[in-house]
Amino acid sequence: MKQVAALLIVIALAGGCGGSAHAPKGSGGAAGGGGAGASGSAGASGGAGASGGAGASGGAGASGGAGASGGAGASGGAGASGGAGASGGAGVGAAGAAGADGGAKEAGAADAGSTAAGTIVPLYTDPSDASWAAVVAARAAHPTVKVVVIANPNSGPGASKSTAYTTGIAKLVAADIQVIGYVATGYASHSLASMEAEIDAWRSFYPQTSGIFFDEQSDKAADVDYYRTLSQYAKGHGAPYTVGNPGTDTAESYVGALDTMLIYESKGLPNVSTLGGWHAKYAPTNFGVIPYGAAFDGAFVKSARKVVGFVYIQNDDLPNPWDTLPPFFGDLLAALE
Repeated sequence: MKQVAALLIVIALAGGCGGSAHAPKGSGGAAGGGGAGASGSAGASGGAGASGGAGASGGAGASGGAGASGGAGASGGAGASGGAGASGGAGVGAAGAAGADGGAKEAGAADAGSTAAGTIVPLYTDPSDASWAAVVAARAAHPTVKVVVIANPNSGPGASKSTAYTTGIAKLVAADIQVIGYVATGYASHSLASMEAEIDAWRSFYPQTSGIFFDEQSDKAADVDYYRTLSQYAKGHGAPYTVGNPGTDTAESYVGALDTMLIYESKGLPNVSTLGGWHAKYAPTNFGVIPYGAAFDGAFVKSARKVVGFVYIQNDDLPNPWDTLPPFFGDLLAALE
């Protein structure tokens, strides 16, 4: 999620008319300026921070329930190769969502009654801002809800470690909140080597993070291997949970390349019927939405959570929807319980 004059969706430490969220700066990371993805990522009306997606924390599998803060590991537990989250991730089992190699169950079949509840928050504020403490308090009041926060010191990890972010991230992790690091991929235009270097920086500066948020995700089928390579690199270097943010619908072939994708980052709440379709073949934890400029609607949340595993709503609007925490954040978590 980059800073912008006009653009995605998730609470990241700090996305448009179908565009991905951008946030060049963490402390006040404004919404990205809206580079369009192949099929219409963030446009003029911009979306939340660089296209990042929700932390795949724990899709419920045949044998595993979502862990408070962990993503699903290949065999269910969070850990070096499992889902992120200091306190453990969702056990997925053989047919579980979000395994080590992606998110789809088996070849993609979804659990019939799965209503995974979670939210991905683009928290593009400085760790000293009251919003960080508010996220911790809300999570404590609703401990069954999976909360993933996107950290974004400077449109990425920055050039050096920040003591403020080190302390802030530690407090989030201690509250069973999964923290993932922001990386802007430029719709697959940035070299793999440069992206891997940013992943390495996240692991070096902030080892308590347990995943990577790939903003400005391409929606082109031709770029699936690019994101699969980055996701596998992250998982092999201590960041087991990967989220992509195309900010709009994408090619079905992306399922499994990343653990979770944010498929809606625009102004206003999406029509729940548009979130179904081919997505219904896969576990809800593969998908998330981050609308901005919208009022809280509990009925929408309860309906949407049946088809997408992560729901975040922001009432703030352009030019930077992600530099505040919505006043109804606690109500959102209550609706996700």
